Amino acid sequence: MASGAGAGRGVIYIAFAKFYFMIAGAIIEFRLPAILARTVFGAYAVVSSVVSPINNVLVTGSIQAVSRFTAQKPETARMVQHAGLRMHLWIGLPVALAFIAAAPLIAWLLHDTSKTGPLMLAGAIVGGYSFYAIFVGTANGRREFHKQAGLDVTFATLRVLGILGLAIAGLGLYGAIGGWVIAVGLILAISMGVVGLPGAEARTAPRLPVGPMLKFFAGVAVYLVLLNLIMFVDQLLLKRLATEWYRADGAQLQADLDRVLPWARQVSGFHVDASAMADVQVAYYRAVQNLARLSYQAIIAATFVIFPLVSRSTFEDDQETTKRYVHVTMRYSLIFATALAVVMAANPIPLLDIPYADDYARLGGPALIALALGNVAFSLFAITGTILNGAGHTRAAIVSAAVTLVIAAVGNALVIPRFEPGGDVLLAAATVTGVAMVIGAALAGYTLRAHVGAFLPVLSLVRVLVAVGAAMGVGYAIPFRTPLMTLIEAAVVGLTFLVVLIATGELGRKDLQTIIAVRKKRGSGGEA
Repeated sequence: MASGAGAGRGVIYIAFAKFYFMIAGAIIEFRLPAILARTVFGAYAVVSSVVSPINNVLVTGSIQAVSRFTAQKPETARMVQHAGLRMHLWIGLPVALAFIAAAPLIAWLLHDTSKTGPLMLAGAIVGGYSFYAIFVGTANGRREFHKQAGLDVTFATLRVLGILGLAIAGLGLYGAIGGWVIAVGLILAISMGVVGLPGAEARTAPRLPVGPMLKFFAGVAVYLVLLNLIMFVDQLLLKRLATEWYRADGAQLQADLDRVLPWARQVSGFHVDASAMADVQVAYYRAVQNLARLSYQAIIAATFVIFPLVSRSTFEDDQETTKRYVHVTMRYSLIFATALAVVMAANPIPLLDIPYADDYARLGGPALIALALGNVAFSLFAITGTILNGAGHTRAAIVSAAVTLVIAAVGNALVIPRFEPGGDVLLAAATVTGVAMVIGAALAGYTLRAHVGAFLPVLSLVRVLVAVGAAMGVGYAIPFRTPLMTLIEAAVVGLTFLVVLIATGELGRKDLQTIIAVRKKRGSGGEA
């Protein structure tokens, strides 16, 4: 089993890499709206929202499958890797080809046939990701977290250069997607060198059967499909339903065109239809999602570290160690995710106004409150699902995710058509999604406690809620006029949140000693 030092270093390595990946992703999302027209940025968001759930499923499912079997028997790491590569000749490659073939159907379902070409190009991303994930999973299962972190950092850099570089070159939507494809191809080649290919011994030894890995991957994949659809179903429904709304009301289409894209009429040959104006609504909502998901992205590192640890402790039937992993991970994830979310919820419009244009902030600000706080619940939901999968309770994780998705999808399908495009519909979609995430976290937490015997301490949740109320009160009370004052206020809000946690006893000397101990062990170079 990994020692405290090894686990601590793993958290630090991967936390840094995920933080870097998060910043790199933010650079893409903050810069693209300044480079691309709102219709084109919205189109990029639509394509990304279709391909990302599939990518995330293949990547996370592959990493967890390879990591689980490697962590249980580290001496078979290369044979597991070989089995994983064979697995994706039957999963990853066919899925990529099927995605390309289904592009016209997906575009038709979105009421926008212009998305067919970009979606077909994005199919190459799906294929490359699936094989790349096997190398990352091998590093994760062998607890070579420094290699996993290095690959994350390198890929994040390549992705920024590819997407922004080709967009700046004037290649528009195809350039942005094409830059992503190039980055995936490069990181796949790099991962082969960093992690290594299965040696002759692994290839000539009796092959590990792919069946058990396929079975585990299939179960995890179902859960991950549901998890990722929860993240994107509101945006996809907004695209489809806003298109229908604009098609039904040509006068509103022209009015919104004149308001949002007043220059369009002056450009010879420029044409904007209902589907393009729906892309504008998606662009606004995407900006809200980008900030709201920072809390989830910031704590995602915990899932990569906790998965192999829980897999090993449950494999060895070490119930006390499993409970300790759960308590520590859930508690610190709640605190850290909420600290980020409350800063955004306290003054959403000024914060959105820093990276985005005024209309993004004005229309999306109210929605950011609901979605930022909702994503705290989603962060806990995601970690809970990871722990259930790691402990072998995949069916329980699937049920929790399915219920959450149904609530989010049905709720958005009923609510979005009741509002005209603009700030109100963004707020409605964000509120429905946020409520679904809270219900999902509660259901998943109940399920985890029933199966593992541990979840988030109730007293910790109460103290965090008190701290949220105090921090948001301070945020509303402080005036803001400039970006500098907004950033200062954000720091004050975050500090207030932490001070209240200390005052209520949620954070104390023991937590500080834990952090110091991890840092000392990291400096001493202790091994896992």
